[in-house]
Amino acid sequence: MQWFRNLSYILIVIIGGGFLLLQFQAILFPIFFAIFFAFLLMPLERWMYRKVNSKFLSILLTLLSVNVFVSGFAFLFGNQLVQIVGDMDSIQHQLQDGLERILVFIDKNIPYVEVPADQASLDKTMSKLLEAPVRYIGSSISDVAFFILNAILTLLYTIFLLIYKDAFKDFLMIQFGKDKREELGIMLSETVHLIQRYLTGMVTVIIILAFLNCIGLLIIGVEHAIFWGILAACLVIIPYIGTTLGGTLPFLYAMATGEPWQPWAVVGMYVIIQQLEGNLITPKIVGSSVRINPLFALMSVVIMGSLFGVGGIVLAIPAMAVFKLVAEQIDVLKPVALLMDKDLMKKRHLFFGKFDREDFRITTFLGEEEPKR
Repeated sequence: MQWFRNLSYILIVIIGGGFLLLQFQAILFPIFFAIFFAFLLMPLERWMYRKVNSKFLSILLTLLSVNVFVSGFAFLFGNQLVQIVGDMDSIQHQLQDGLERILVFIDKNIPYVEVPADQASLDKTMSKLLEAPVRYIGSSISDVAFFILNAILTLLYTIFLLIYKDAFKDFLMIQFGKDKREELGIMLSETVHLIQRYLTGMVTVIIILAFLNCIGLLIIGVEHAIFWGILAACLVIIPYIGTTLGGTLPFLYAMATGEPWQPWAVVGMYVIIQQLEGNLITPKIVGSSVRINPLFALMSVVIMGSLFGVGGIVLAIPAMAVFKLVAEQIDVLKPVALLMDKDLMKKRHLFFGKFDREDFRITTFLGEEEPKR
């Protein structure tokens, strides 16, 4: 009954971990963000350390360098966000006009789709569609103090993780026998390298997309182009629907406020950029090894969003990608990593090929079978 005992331990860990996440999400949230930021900043911090030969100075210079870049990025985004929030009532009416035009177009050109006929019903439908995002923005502004506190905690956690990262590695190494430490060290190094490549790659992709989006919207002549462009670039972390969602709002806004050709120019621009992102930019910069299939991407977004709200949605895909990267380094989890792969249907033959051995079976890990070497 060893397999039953091992399975019980695993279930206890999963259930206990889920309970802790639910109960202490406000405490754990900045820690999770700090871990990702620490991984992201490690290459720059190591480069700074080689230049100044001081851990304190290398971390300080790293944070200052990143702060200058992020501050400029945030200033462009935040400046237009303030304008949009201050003009929210006007924008809401403009978006409502845009949605009404779309509904009228659907009613005239697409059969079997019912659209409210009278103006009162139409106004009620528009209000329901638009009041949620407006209410969310208002509540977010009221939570500024909570956001600042989490930002400070995240910064402090990141600093300490950068200071003590080698000590954490040593602690992990001594948990295993001396005969396994060399192999463990290689696995840790490869995993950290892959995680850093993924995170830095995603940041690079977001910067490139923000530049392309902003330039495109400025050329088209959409108001608040910087805001819409940066927002759409950041939404790329939500797979499959992020880019579409990021293009929908400027489309509606252009339909309400711009020339008749502008909304369709926005659609064309986002379709082109989405194709470039999916087929060229992300595969070249991030690589194909961490691409998650839609099922696991959707589950991760729903679960993390339920646990941590908007912050959880931001962390969902990076967390799933990190888990996939780690799983690819552990024999018993390699089939799980394949199950999560974007090209699952093309690679499914590997289950009965490469992975049809005791080494890769969960039952072996649970103790039912002994792996044959």
